[in-house]
Amino acid sequence: MNEPATVMLGGREFPVAPLTLGQMKQAGPAFTRIGIDTPEGVGAQTTLLYLAMHQADPKVTAADVDAIVGVTFPELKTAVEKVAKLMGVEMRAIEPGEAQPALPAAASETSTGTKSTEA
Repeated sequence: MNEPATVMLGGREFPVAPLTLGQMKQAGPAFTRIGIDTPEGVGAQTTLLYLAMHQADPKVTAADVDAIVGVTFPELKTAVEKVAKLMGVEMRAIEPGEAQPALPAAASETSTGTKSTEA
């Protein structure tokens, strides 16, 4: 069994736990939207944090996570990276001039722009 992990948000520690396979269905798409420059990007980060915090303590609600006061962007980044590591995802910064990762749907398109039907 994994050691309990915590994240620091608003100067307080919160327990997080590895996600279930079912929770990963929600978490996977959130990784494609992560960012701090749009409400959707920040929402994706709070979704990941909620899932990991709820897994550690089922009493935690999404509203509880949204209500955490005093969170800094550096804390948010570190907390999301910790949850990503629990999921086996390695986060890295994109270097200036480096291409952004393609969305998963783009990987299944052929050069004609149609969806591939191969499994």
